[in-house]
Amino acid sequence: MPIFSTGYRNAAANAALGVAPSAPIMDGCVIMLYAGSRPETADEPVGAATLIATFSTGGTGDPLAWDAASGGSAYKMPGDVWSATAVASGSPTFFRYQLPDDDGTLSNTAIRIQGRVGLVSDPAADLALSSMAIVNGAPLTIDAASATVPASM
Repeated sequence: MPIFSTGYRNAAANAALGVAPSAPIMDGCVIMLYAGSRPETADEPVGAATLIATFSTGGTGDPLAWDAASGGSAYKMPGDVWSATAVASGSPTFFRYQLPDDDGTLSNTAIRIQGRVGLVSDPAADLALSSMAIVNGAPLTIDAASATVPASM
């Protein structure tokens, strides 16, 4: 099993999240929150899942931004507000971190990160929420976010 240096992990996190000066792999992305069956992989279509909300900076559609990585982890930019207004009611089950124009269809070229949504008390959740009951029209925020490149695989 290879082991990666912190420098490698920082560069990988910066590149994956679009932090300068690295190549912006995930530059310009938003978080799409869905209710329904979670696809097995991020390549698969979202299918009949219902879009609950799209998180962007300030809820304006502007892409989410990340601070420079440290210790193999990158964090949401301090002071940025990641927000959305719910477009449907439901209990979210998964999210995709993707480009805003990604239509969610089957693709092995679209750049996506998909994860499980759960309550703050759920250690298996990739995106932890304080409530799983989302109501159409409700304002939503993500107060803290981090992404970590593992030390080994």
